[in-house]
Amino acid sequence: MIEVNMTEFRRNLFKYTETVKKEDIIVTCNGKPVMRITVPAESGVQRIRNLRGIAKTAQDPEDILKGRLTQL
Repeated sequence: MIEVNMTEFRRNLFKYTETVKKEDIIVTCNGKPVMRITVPAESGVQRIRNLRGIAKTAQDPEDILKGRLTQL
């Protein structure tokens, strides 16, 4: 995990988007941590797909997703 100040982070945003793929970044303002940048976890849809066969539902997760999309 690396720590950078806000000014440095704004100046070198592209560099840090590459760095965050390898390690988390803590951004500080006046020496105090204000945000933590990390690679996102898997999507909600992917989590539902991973539960297939484990969680007992009335419908298949794919059917639930399709139903939500048709409601839009």
